[in-house]
Amino acid sequence: MYFLAYCDIVPTPRNKWISAKRYVESDIVFIIYTGAPFYQTRALATRDTWLSRVTHKYFFSSTPYPSLPVTVIEGAGENYMSNMKKLYKGLKIAYKEHNQTAKFYFLAGCDTFVNVPHLLKRLDEFNHTKALVIGGHPFNYPCFRKKTQTIEGVQYPSGGAGFFLSATLMEMMYPKIEQFFQDEWPTEKSPYNDVAVNCLAASLGVKASLVPGFWADNPQQTLKQNGIKRLHADSEPNTFHYVPPTSMYILDEFYVFQHIDRLANDNNLNELVKFTRQFVAVHYELLRIKKNECTLPPVKST
Repeated sequence: MYFLAYCDIVPTPRNKWISAKRYVESDIVFIIYTGAPFYQTRALATRDTWLSRVTHKYFFSSTPYPSLPVTVIEGAGENYMSNMKKLYKGLKIAYKEHNQTAKFYFLAGCDTFVNVPHLLKRLDEFNHTKALVIGGHPFNYPCFRKKTQTIEGVQYPSGGAGFFLSATLMEMMYPKIEQFFQDEWPTEKSPYNDVAVNCLAASLGVKASLVPGFWADNPQQTLKQNGIKRLHADSEPNTFHYVPPTSMYILDEFYVFQHIDRLANDNNLNELVKFTRQFVAVHYELLRIKKNECTLPPVKST
């Protein structure tokens, strides 16, 4: 049971689970930007784990791949700078398809582990009808005008750890986002889509709201860099970044068992049955997908 190793790393609450009060998972559109070199490793691990239990999701990339729900961004390319076009074109696609129902859009890379039940609870104090960027683990970076003029910068939430854009902010950004990325942002000099989105938000008068639980590294490195006291100060982390594919499966298994244990210890039968049924249904759907993907080696007769 490899997942037990995380018992000595991340917080391990045993009971007293409280569900999110304001939003449910289907209120969120999850946007994952990826690339062809990662399809069979990071992206598949994300698809098979936490993202499998998500209703509205996109992988934005430039190369189609039948095993992933890839939405192709034509001409984006597959280098690091391609994430810029994948993001702003992808945001427009996601908004156009979900603007009548989505409350928030969550952006992350394909090596970000997301604990969706924890993540939803961060939204309890926020209202999607306000223009909001919500994330954590902030950094600072300058903004630009006409690609060459440096202007006042932003404190922006880590894109690796993931962050939210509210529906109202997306409505404000939608008519401006392509022009901003093409005419204002110096992609070659600063190919950082998380910074660019936050600078666009800042130009609209929106500063990031910072909350705990967004970690910009994997659990092992987060513990090493921050110490156990700081890591355990928040018992329900939302995300970890730089999670390798094998670890993505193990970490997801750990948090699934943790969630089941907490519900069982609380005698919360209704939520336990609901979660278990969802997990079992998704599990067998993944098995059907895997059956079509996998080719077994031939049996050699003796």
